[in-house]
Amino acid sequence: MVGHTLAVTYYAMRNMGLVKSKQDYSRRWLGRGRTYLRDFEFRAGRDAVRVPMKTVTRLRARLRVVADRVPASIRTEIEGIIDAIDRSVAVADLLSRRT
Repeated sequence: MVGHTLAVTYYAMRNMGLVKSKQDYSRRWLGRGRTYLRDFEFRAGRDAVRVPMKTVTRLRARLRVVADRVPASIRTEIEGIIDAIDRSVAVADLLSRRT
């Protein structure tokens, strides 16, 4: 997963009402400092930087827990986010092997 996908995931989760702010997302969902997402967005070249697997795993696991506890219509949306994360990780893996 790369920084760009981290931001796209935040906006999808915000639209669903799962997060209140970038700080909330960075702290509660990613387990990072309150400016973690903002750093990826505003530092030049960070949108293509790979997100540590520890962070991706935490986000994915937390989304899975929520998906297992919500109505089916919302679960489908959250599972779509999880699928996008998985695809992004696969792409990041392929790109890192090529360089």
